[in-house]
Amino acid sequence: MDSHIPMADMAPAFPFQRTCPFHPPPQYAAARAAAPVCPVTLWNGKRAWLVLRHVEVREVLSDDTRFSGAMADPDFPAITPARVTVDKNERAFVGMDNPDHDAYRRLFTREFSVRRMLALKPQISAIAEQLLDEIEAHGPPADLVAMLAVKFPSLVMSALFGSPYEDHEFIIRCAVARHGLTQSVEEAEVKARELAAYVRRLIDTKEARPGDDMVSRIIEEHVRPGKLSRDDFAEIGAMILRAGHDTTTNMIGMGTLLLLQNDAMRRRLAADPALIDGAVEELLRFVSPVQYSPRRVAKEDVVIGGVTIPKGEGVFMPLASANRDERMFDAPDTLDITRDASQHLAFGFGIHQCLGQMLARYELQIVYTAILRRLPNLRLAVPLEEIRFKHDMQIYGVHNLPVAW
Repeated sequence: MDSHIPMADMAPAFPFQRTCPFHPPPQYAAARAAAPVCPVTLWNGKRAWLVLRHVEVREVLSDDTRFSGAMADPDFPAITPARVTVDKNERAFVGMDNPDHDAYRRLFTREFSVRRMLALKPQISAIAEQLLDEIEAHGPPADLVAMLAVKFPSLVMSALFGSPYEDHEFIIRCAVARHGLTQSVEEAEVKARELAAYVRRLIDTKEARPGDDMVSRIIEEHVRPGKLSRDDFAEIGAMILRAGHDTTTNMIGMGTLLLLQNDAMRRRLAADPALIDGAVEELLRFVSPVQYSPRRVAKEDVVIGGVTIPKGEGVFMPLASANRDERMFDAPDTLDITRDASQHLAFGFGIHQCLGQMLARYELQIVYTAILRRLPNLRLAVPLEEIRFKHDMQIYGVHNLPVAW
């Protein structure tokens, strides 16, 4: 082994802890300043590597020849013991390499096309207005997470996917078990299987009684012609439901909290709705809600940023580090809704870039605009210290957001 590569017991334990809820762990910036790649020690004593700078993260995510994203690979790095089992049993294309990844993903791209999302925008807007009607009728104080951040993407996904809205609490429980960091191996795997089984039953229902929704269209276009099995569709559908419910929920809560911390910024955004698209990109950059992915395994010895990552060792690319890279963004720890944040990597990069990113953008643009217009005097109803942040989840956000207006 090269003498410049530290042994695992010399590398710091990962994951790191945040010292401020609005910023990534400070170790990212310190390590990023020293080198683009650094070794860490995982829970099982194995060594893995953090790729920390924007350029190198894009380099790894673009390299499907030397790096594998196959979660079934026994060397695929996991943040907790439960993740090992759940990752190994991931059957959707998110856990595959090419050519299988692209073959499956291609069947779903039209469902998330710009044209499809634009057609959905009036319905998304109506859902946001309906929920804000309910919040105003409820009166302050109200928990914006429970009353808006959770319900909004659930209603949108119900309209798009075809899952009954009354099932959203079950779907969210399954997503939490899949994305949490404190669940047992058994609980994480049970919930993963329950959600896939739920989608499989939904497929049977829609096959008998089709509607104007994603499940019905995929059945007609790909399942009936034999391009996609019902079981494979169930696994992919479970992945889409998890992502569609959980990530947007966290961005709504965390993004709103950040705006509540800066009155001048909030007033400026409310006065000039033309800023909203750029503000959403900046909030995505600043929050970077996916904490411990993407991940890869080196398929051969690879030199990245002058550091050799040996074959068979795991790689983490904390997007929060890449999105706070001083080489890419001026004053990266400052939230600036007027900056050009279009190069952020919050949705990933390469073949695994988020399939639903356009939907997420439209949801956030619509819901932030509606909040600022409908609740111009919005403020926290409790001290910041009473906000519970999701240090226990792979998708970062807030568990609660009590507000008044």
